[in-house]
Amino acid sequence: MTTSRVGRPRVPGNFHCHRCNQSSKRHRVTWPDGRICTPCFVRAVETYGACAWCEDERMLPGRDEHDRPICRICARITTDLDCRRCGAEAELIRRKLCVRCVLREDLEPLLAPNDPPDLRLKRLVNVLCAVDRPASIRTWMRGAAANALLTAIGRRELDLEHAALDALPQSTAVDHLRSLLVARHMLPDRGNEDLARFDRWLDHRLTELAPRPRIASALEPFARWHHARRLHDDADIIRNLNYATRGAKQEITEAGRFLAWLDDTHDVAFIDVDQRLIDEYLADGPSTRKTARNFINWHRSIGTVRVHAGRRRDGLSTPMAKDIERIEQLGRLMRVTDMPLAPRVIGLLMLLYGTPIGRLVQLQRDAVTEAPDGIRIDLGGSQPALVPGPISQLMYEMTTTTAATRTATVDAGWLIPGVRIGRHVHPDSVRERLRAIGITVLAGRNATLADLTQQLHPAVLADVLGIGTPTLTNHALRAGMAFASYPNAPRASR
Repeated sequence: MTTSRVGRPRVPGNFHCHRCNQSSKRHRVTWPDGRICTPCFVRAVETYGACAWCEDERMLPGRDEHDRPICRICARITTDLDCRRCGAEAELIRRKLCVRCVLREDLEPLLAPNDPPDLRLKRLVNVLCAVDRPASIRTWMRGAAANALLTAIGRRELDLEHAALDALPQSTAVDHLRSLLVARHMLPDRGNEDLARFDRWLDHRLTELAPRPRIASALEPFARWHHARRLHDDADIIRNLNYATRGAKQEITEAGRFLAWLDDTHDVAFIDVDQRLIDEYLADGPSTRKTARNFINWHRSIGTVRVHAGRRRDGLSTPMAKDIERIEQLGRLMRVTDMPLAPRVIGLLMLLYGTPIGRLVQLQRDAVTEAPDGIRIDLGGSQPALVPGPISQLMYEMTTTTAATRTATVDAGWLIPGVRIGRHVHPDSVRERLRAIGITVLAGRNATLADLTQQLHPAVLADVLGIGTPTLTNHALRAGMAFASYPNAPRASR
């Protein structure tokens, strides 16, 4: 049985629904068990499975005395819920048609697959109409950007090619359509989308700087030979390309600002810079200027200049939550009920094991396994970690519930699939949800690792968490742990 959540906000009023007992402005329908509000009606007509009475596989809008879902016949519901065109049981939204048939009615004039005949457009219409939640596609295509995109395709002004989509202003509508076409094999897979997006950004950035040869000539070798080559060569071993490409963008951007400062303020090309100007730039201004150090030192390593920018410095302070704060945040995530399950589970795992959110969202479903002693999760180490009982119940519920955000019949195997087809949930969205309820992400993670390194040696802990031993050692030293206090144990043979 699968159910879809109803995300539309409720309008308060004097009417009380007989199912959820919440107030509403007016009721949607009257059924044998009472008057039903719109959210409960939508939830009921999107519930499918085996009827608790007759065991038929069909829509289950009714409820028996034990609150078990039952079919229309068993519940004696007379509301017309049969699409007059396809005959499917569903909510009828226009002229007694289900949302899937209405979606096809809206897409065919827009994409014009038969005028002139185009097999790829016919397939695109079929793919969009075959998604698990066609209402989400109908909502998406109502947006101005998505409507303009589909209109351009229907008028044959836009080819279904990566190059044509790359030439458009980047938007969520373009990304959504590209993900759908790639997932349904209508476009070739270009590999990691973060890396492809970085390549497009770099080309655009260097094109903008082409009229300023002083800046472009110094920046392009650093951007292409150092960052782009490294990202492409190490794409298979970099754990989080989203973070890696972000870091590369920041270094390239700050290097461009440094070169613009030399050109605009001092009228000096980078190959003629002296150490005095380097020190002046790094000493003044915001701390982000220090990101240009890598650019300066890289050019020194290849012999372009002889100046240097010093080594990277660690932050003056490390945010650290107190133990009582971390425990309170764990309890808050266990108690909160008005928040989706996925970010709650990610927040709990982060506060238990100190694993970064960027890695937790990339977990596959097979990373979670059931063992005789409970549920275990593979966090990237050599052995899976045991999930505590109360949290394992939430994780089991999450892994056995179909994601309400999935909009296409494409399963990429992610533990937490995101809104974008074939991709996992974005770490920034999880981070924002956790911060909205007062979870201190970085401070809580540092407190977790400080606590764990006081219980286990960093080398032992690294085998479970998949985090580097030097990183865990730094957390242990920051927490004030004396390594002489660890018990001596014979070294196991590898």
